[in-house]
Amino acid sequence: MSKSKVRQSLITGALASSFGIFLSKLLGLLYVVPLNSFATDANMVFYSVTYTYYDLLLRVSSAGIPFAIAALVAKYYSRNDYRTVLLVKKLGSSFLLASGFVIALLFLLVSGPIASSILGNQATAADIATLVNLFRILAIALVLVPLLSSFRGYYQGLKMLTTYAASQVLEQLVRVAFIILGGFFVVNILKLDRIYAIYTAILAASIGALFAIIYLYLSTKKASREIVDLALKQESVNRDGKQVLSELLSIGLPYLMVSLLAYFPAIINSTFFIDYATSNGGSYDEIKLIFGIIQVNCSKLSSIPLVLALGFSSGLVPYLTESIEKRDFATLKRQVNMIFNALFYILVPMIAWMIVYSRPIYYIMYGQSSLDIGSVVIRFYMLWVMLDTLNQLLCSMSITLRLRKNTIVILLCSNVIKVIGFFTLVRFLSYNGMIASDMICCLFIITSIMYLMHQNFALSYQLVLKRLIVIVLASAVSCLPVFLANIVGFVYSSRFLAIIVLGFYGLLSLLIYVWITDRIGLMKIITGKDLKSHLTTVIAKIKKA
Repeated sequence: MSKSKVRQSLITGALASSFGIFLSKLLGLLYVVPLNSFATDANMVFYSVTYTYYDLLLRVSSAGIPFAIAALVAKYYSRNDYRTVLLVKKLGSSFLLASGFVIALLFLLVSGPIASSILGNQATAADIATLVNLFRILAIALVLVPLLSSFRGYYQGLKMLTTYAASQVLEQLVRVAFIILGGFFVVNILKLDRIYAIYTAILAASIGALFAIIYLYLSTKKASREIVDLALKQESVNRDGKQVLSELLSIGLPYLMVSLLAYFPAIINSTFFIDYATSNGGSYDEIKLIFGIIQVNCSKLSSIPLVLALGFSSGLVPYLTESIEKRDFATLKRQVNMIFNALFYILVPMIAWMIVYSRPIYYIMYGQSSLDIGSVVIRFYMLWVMLDTLNQLLCSMSITLRLRKNTIVILLCSNVIKVIGFFTLVRFLSYNGMIASDMICCLFIITSIMYLMHQNFALSYQLVLKRLIVIVLASAVSCLPVFLANIVGFVYSSRFLAIIVLGFYGLLSLLIYVWITDRIGLMKIITGKDLKSHLTTVIAKIKKA
């Protein structure tokens, strides 16, 4: 296969992985606007804090094991050992169901002290009671979602990827619909307090997972029967339960460790920010409002760029694994450069546009409420998002390249840096200090892993750096339409009109960026085709359709 075809195959695979995740994230982004209107900014902090702990506890109870299930199912299915395939499914599902139940029970027992600690000394008894109630609702999801993850890992291992992806989309569709319709019902029909919209939103995670489990059961009956029939006819001896469980843990635990360490900074933010910021002179209500904006509004907007990290991470695994198995380090170097170039080509302009158009974007998503502070916060936050996207990609890359122990050590050190930076910077810079400490943490991980890969595989980043500089300059030039927007003015009286106006200026920025990168040959270097070739391909596909 030619280098051009290898490039296109690698990038196409990464982008294809990104697309499925993008659909799920996009659906997750859509509910924030109506939820914000039902619950108001004052209550969104409760949603933010609850979901931070949900994410952490979900990682504790399930991270890594679904991947291990998929790997072992694929391994034994290829060997025609169908009895072991079913044993992997049974043990994996049982392990995740049990761990989810135990984590949920422990979480319920300590929910009161955790809620008091998070909200701080100035919190009212009503606020603490609200957070405890949300934790209780969340416990249901901590049982159902790990079980769902085990089923997805099983069907992923069988390469039933359409079913796997469909369950993700269905889960999000049901969840979003329940959040929007449930929020409208409890606030506008039942006339309950607006906090009930948050209760509904947290319950939606369990409802979405339940529907996805039912879907997987109904849609895979035939495939499941076929595996059972093959297992009954199998004459060879299958692996025993202890061996399979040992394999599950040996594959899953390193991924769990990395996942937990990578999430530690978010836990520091959620657990200590409100209390520490208020104890250093901040207003409780103001700090709570800003924290809700960062953790929910900004976080949801950041999910779009972060999709690239998740998608590229999934796409690069088979390619890098094949190269390292063959010890083909020349190809490995080319693949790493391709990934970096493609990521920066998409990520840098995206971040630049979200920064310069932050005010209209925030208005379209969340309206006039907290527009001034929200549009300022998002500009600084997006710089961290760019670093965190690269950070997540590098962590996945280093694990794939079998540098797991080194990666864990780097993450441990970065968390020490996070703790020191957090308590130092928040004291003087408030919420900016929290974001800055995250950025410093990311920079340490990025530089450490890049140096680690350079030492182990003699990777050179000079060419990547030169192209990154060109991409940054092209992105800066593409932001010129924002000056025209500032002169003409922007619509802040109608979201519909704001979408049209932002779409116009955003399209101008995109066309400028594409034109510049095509003229200097950067597009062809990264994607394997120039703009004319891409347009010809698209037109041919449209005519064929």
